[in-house]
Amino acid sequence: MMMIVRGDEERFTDAASFAADPDLLAAAQPGTTPFYVTIYEVLDGDEANPRIIKFETFGAGLEALRAGDVDLVLSDSTAANGYVAASNGGLKIIGEPLASEDFGFIFPKGSDLVAPVNAAIAAMKADGTLDALNQKWFVDYKMG
Repeated sequence: MMMIVRGDEERFTDAASFAADPDLLAAAQPGTTPFYVTIYEVLDGDEANPRIIKFETFGAGLEALRAGDVDLVLSDSTAANGYVAASNGGLKIIGEPLASEDFGFIFPKGSDLVAPVNAAIAAMKADGTLDALNQKWFVDYKMG
C-alpha cells in the first residue's frame, strides 16, 4: 500500500504526519485493503473514524483527491505508480509502503481445479515465466 497525494501536497510527508493533523481526510472503498490499512495503519483503528471518507469505487476516491475533497488515497504499488505516472505531476507518492499482501485464487471447497492451478503456478515459478510476467505487467508497464 502506497500513499497517493496531490502533486503539490506539503502538509504531510508520511502516515504519522497525516495522522497527526485532524483536518486531513482520506478516501477509501469500504471492505478493501486500502480501507483497512488506512484505518489500522494510518489512523486510530476506529472503522467509524470521520476522517475516512467512503466511496463506492477507488476511482471516485481518486477523483475526490484530485478535486481537493480529500487529502490521501492508498493503493497497491503497481496502480499507485501508474496513476502517478499518468497524472503529469498532478499526483505523487509519499512515505514508505504501509503494508503488503499476496494475491490468490478462491475455489469452491473440494474443487478439481486447485491441483492443476497450483501445478501451473509452480511450473511458471520454476521456468521463470511468473517472474517475467511480474516484471512486464507490474514493473515495466506504464499506464496511458
